[in-house]
Amino acid sequence: MQTYFKNHATCCKLVVLGLAGYAVLPVAAASLDVFLTATPEQIAPSGYLELVSDHMNESLDFFKVRDSDPQTAGTKAGNYQGTYLSGAVRLFDKTWLSGTLGQRSVSSTSDTYNYTNWQVSGLYRFLEQNGKVPAMALRLSAWGNYASATESTTAVVVPGAKLNTAKITEPADRQWQADWVGTWNLSSALTVSAFIGVGKSQLSYGELTATTTHNGCNYNVTFYGNDIFSSLIRPCMMGGAIVEEFYDSSGEYGVDVAREIAWKSNFAQAGINGTWQRGPWTLQAGYLLHLVHREGVDQILADRGKPFYTKNHNLTLQANYRMFPGWSVFGRAQLTSNLFFNDIPVSYNSSTSERFDSRYSIFSVGLRAEF
Repeated sequence: MQTYFKNHATCCKLVVLGLAGYAVLPVAAASLDVFLTATPEQIAPSGYLELVSDHMNESLDFFKVRDSDPQTAGTKAGNYQGTYLSGAVRLFDKTWLSGTLGQRSVSSTSDTYNYTNWQVSGLYRFLEQNGKVPAMALRLSAWGNYASATESTTAVVVPGAKLNTAKITEPADRQWQADWVGTWNLSSALTVSAFIGVGKSQLSYGELTATTTHNGCNYNVTFYGNDIFSSLIRPCMMGGAIVEEFYDSSGEYGVDVAREIAWKSNFAQAGINGTWQRGPWTLQAGYLLHLVHREGVDQILADRGKPFYTKNHNLTLQANYRMFPGWSVFGRAQLTSNLFFNDIPVSYNSSTSERFDSRYSIFSVGLRAEF
């Protein structure tokens, strides 16, 4: 039984661990922090509501990431779609409160995983611009992603075992973040902002389960930490002796489930952006560097000789057009060097890390109501 479960534990890890607005105002988290500013009232004097739709699919895959891997070429792997409702309100002269609630879907070759994302933040400008000294603000925020469950329905074969399905309940990430932002008004049309930030991440999950077939019989498999329990699914019509239950520990084979999918981290980021306004048009460009130090999972990957990634570069361009007073539409393009691990931390683990050497792009359209 030990040999069977050695392969069985590895197979579970491969399948389950692989499961894998915004504008210039201070509402966005992670990669869209690229447009942070200390003076959001220059765009919306008192507040705004924004509806955004994000997309990535085969027709938009200019980097041809999926075509570079024979296992994903011609599939929906890497497809991404998100819809978000964002809002911000100016509470006092120098204080803003903002939030976001949305849904995002990420696809593998055969399955689609749906996450709810959320964010709340407060920004306080403690210094006005004085000559070459910029306006300065502090932003505190909390944000994250969660799902009720993510499930793989594709059978996976490894030496000695085959999983028919695999499921993880309540996967989630939560972040706490602080950013310092400085903004220079260089002219009536041009502003430039720079920022630095630090934060913490915590991933979590509820239960890890799977089904498998062994010696012609189907079994339910449950992980309790690193302990594995497998029980027979009746009926089983195979002749001879039938094994009712299996017990084992994935830890005996170097698999630490909790540290590999529910890691903690500290992160830091820095960026710069510019905003140019003329008539009904507002054009923006920004760059963000995100650095992360994860506890447990990256050291496990290093010990196994597998790749891990600790930084992501993000370049974002946006064009906003004011149709008439109080209403605007915009389009946005995000280009990243290492997928989206700083935007969806729950997607990064010991099984998916090698995928994060890929560049990625997301294209968005949105409608904003200002007040």
